[in-house]
Amino acid sequence: MTVRSWSFRIATLIVLVFVFGAAKAETSDVETTWRLLDYIAVDYAGAVSQGQVSSPAEYAEQNEFAATVAEKLKALPAKPERQALLTEAGRLQQAIGQKAEPEQVAGIAHQLAAALLAAYPVPLAPKKVPDLARGAALYGQNCAGCHGEAGDGRGPDAAKLDPPPVAFTEAERGRQRSVFALYQVVTQGLDGTAMASFEALPPDDRWALAFYAGRFAFPG
Repeated sequence: MTVRSWSFRIATLIVLVFVFGAAKAETSDVETTWRLLDYIAVDYAGAVSQGQVSSPAEYAEQNEFAATVAEKLKALPAKPERQALLTEAGRLQQAIGQKAEPEQVAGIAHQLAAALLAAYPVPLAPKKVPDLARGAALYGQNCAGCHGEAGDGRGPDAAKLDPPPVAFTEAERGRQRSVFALYQVVTQGLDGTAMASFEALPPDDRWALAFYAGRFAFPG
């Protein structure tokens, strides 16, 4: 192999590593932004009721998440659709700042999340059918201590946590979230809570966990 040939291969490898790393970072940012929007859509109702703040801590978190959404959108690669996404992110921040009704905030958040994935597509489903038996084993090892064996949020460690762990058995909340949202939380953890990232697990295991946790809200 000539020096020129070797140099070309090294240069090509460096470019591929840079491109792959940039693509992975972009995907992660899109997924994180989508997860924050989903969280706002589902949990804003616990922060504001009839134009009044019902939970100052939750309301502060909603404002923080909306600001993070705007920051992450600004950092995404330039596309014609990005400005429209930023405009909607501003509208979301304004609605939260004005203590708008939960239905309005949820509508903006859901529309923005859908537009984000249309502009910056990322995988939304597993590559194969999740193994629920594997999900059950992983849940028992990693999740039951906080979320409870029955998914009711009453695990032996739950009393030590603030905020308390999510109860997967809540049907109303279960209808509002997606399995993709659960997958994202399993992957990235959740800032401001004891929920840690399980990104070290293979994607198939994370999907199995997400599907297993999601089934608690719908027995049978």
